[in-house]
Amino acid sequence: MKNLEQHLNALQIIIISLVLFGAFGMQYIFNEAPCPLCLLQRLGMLGVGVGALMNLRYGIQRKHYGISMLAAFFGGFVALRQILLHVCPGAPKFGVPFLGLSLYTWSFLIFVCSILLVAILMIVFKEKAPVKSSKLVGWHKIAFLLLFLAAFTNILEAYGLCGLGACVS
Repeated sequence: MKNLEQHLNALQIIIISLVLFGAFGMQYIFNEAPCPLCLLQRLGMLGVGVGALMNLRYGIQRKHYGISMLAAFFGGFVALRQILLHVCPGAPKFGVPFLGLSLYTWSFLIFVCSILLVAILMIVFKEKAPVKSSKLVGWHKIAFLLLFLAAFTNILEAYGLCGLGACVS
């Protein structure tokens, strides 16, 4: 199948975007503000999506996969930190569980799956020559739009929770 690797990158972007929108949905349905660790995990997911988006826009390159993998490791460590904060018996849980698992546990699983996908893509497919820039076609545009909206809503969310004063002090 021609361009399978690009389609897999677009699919990864869409899945990451839908996960982020699902987290927003849970946040607003249950009226729970995300904690700082949750915001960092969302940032890691956006980083995974940005690396995949760079593969769509500028051609498949290992450095783009490196961006995705570093972001997934960052987000995975943050999620693991949050899991370890709540692992002791009797420790309070944070947030409403989804399908029996907390959102930070789901986040850790998503980061692990992202690392596995990127590693498999790096092994199976060859690096292509860098292109100056290529236009996004078909459903790749939808992937870009979803990731852009997820990033924009995260910026608004962080500003709404912290304001500009938190960054200055």
